[in-house]
Amino acid sequence: MKLSKGWEQAIYVLLILNQLPQRNVITSTALSERLNVSDSYLKKIIKSLAKEGLVHSAPGKNGGFSLNKPLSEITFYDVFLAIEGRDKIFSSQHLLKSFLGENESQKAELCVVSHSLNQIEQSLISTLSSVSLDGVHHTIDQKYNLEELSQWISTHSKIH
Repeated sequence: MKLSKGWEQAIYVLLILNQLPQRNVITSTALSERLNVSDSYLKKIIKSLAKEGLVHSAPGKNGGFSLNKPLSEITFYDVFLAIEGRDKIFSSQHLLKSFLGENESQKAELCVVSHSLNQIEQSLISTLSSVSLDGVHHTIDQKYNLEELSQWISTHSKIH
């Protein structure tokens, strides 16, 4: 399994939006410039975050984006769902019967491979669900001086 680049970008977008003063918004163009990523790709990422209810989109001349929920209510799994989708990570092809052959396939019960991968998927969901963005933000805030980011936000955000 490989997470898309969009997943990491989404995490940082949410962390930046968390720094916005109340009622302020910021454009996707400003965010893409700050993160040094493709503006068109980041627009798709933010659209997915908005669709999932994590980001608020304010239209118009003074429009932009803001956080729709506190970071304490957003987990890595929420971001995963927004960016990677709600499909199962693993979808069985039901190969056990083919693997066993005609005689043994009649005895086939639960596919051990499918069952193992389903357990792995549940473990991944549980792990991603246990990490909140608030915890990540708190760690970053403890380790780094965010004054430059704060100045950048005050320069690039606007009241909506």
